[in-house]
Amino acid sequence: MGDKRSVEDDKMSDAYVRNAREMGRYLLNKEYRGIGDTIEAAAHRVQIKRGVPATLLLRLRHRPIKDMMLSSYAAIATAYENAVSRSEAAYEHERTLHAPNSKLVGLADFTAGKITQE
Repeated sequence: MGDKRSVEDDKMSDAYVRNAREMGRYLLNKEYRGIGDTIEAAAHRVQIKRGVPATLLLRLRHRPIKDMMLSSYAAIATAYENAVSRSEAAYEHERTLHAPNSKLVGLADFTAGKITQE
């Protein structure tokens, strides 16, 4: 009939939508403050702090999406990378505050996957 290809079975779009859903879930969980807070409020705070549209985060959380724009994926991926790098920087800062051979640092390293148990 036409030259248009179907996007329903496009594995690339499924993969990056699934990846965006996981990154969005991480951002929302990181911003969620617990009892008395709402996911919508957390999404709004992510939008203000990280620049990811709250509607996109909530859409990824509540509805199955077949395809998404690359700019939306880039916004989520950038915010996720910034959040992860800030978490790792905070971990390294806290690690430097304690003696390198302390049990607390060893436990934190093991939990974070920085060292393997022999």
